[in-house]
Amino acid sequence: MKEETKRLFTAIPLPAPWLEANLQVQEALRKAGLEARFVPAERLHLTLNFIGESKRLPEIIESLSQLDRSQPPNLIAEGGDRFRRRSGGDLIVWQLAADQALLDYQRREREALIDLGLDLDKRPYRPHLTLARQARGSFLEKPQFLSLFPGLAPYKPASMALFWSDRQGGRLVYRPVASIDFA
Repeated sequence: MKEETKRLFTAIPLPAPWLEANLQVQEALRKAGLEARFVPAERLHLTLNFIGESKRLPEIIESLSQLDRSQPPNLIAEGGDRFRRRSGGDLIVWQLAADQALLDYQRREREALIDLGLDLDKRPYRPHLTLARQARGSFLEKPQFLSLFPGLAPYKPASMALFWSDRQGGRLVYRPVASIDFA
């Protein structure tokens, strides 16, 4: 049986308190008049590596399952930010601290995927949660913008996941195809 092409990425799912805080920030941004495409709660996550289109799902799962995950990362939300784009509006993100365990694991994962011959994004890894895309509005220039992001308790994830980014009924859905525990 031939393997179906899937658009894949690895990520860390978020705990309920972080999801709720993200939704509250999104609502405050809407009320402030921000025009944007807000990321639905079911698609909020911390991306580790974007793989892209691949027919090699079993190989990818096998490679990821072999990685050292003895040092679980500690996710620490630092606050809001705006990734400026030349066109199409900006990204509104929640920046995360560059925890060394997170950076080490992301790098090991990236190297394992490259060893499989996968062509990954060349940009440096910046841990963040994307809350909105194509953001526009004068509110982004005001000091109050950054004050909308509350403090969050640090989160030590139990696992990472391999996701399939799929279209169902015209909607983008992120389906977990593998979950691999940290030690």
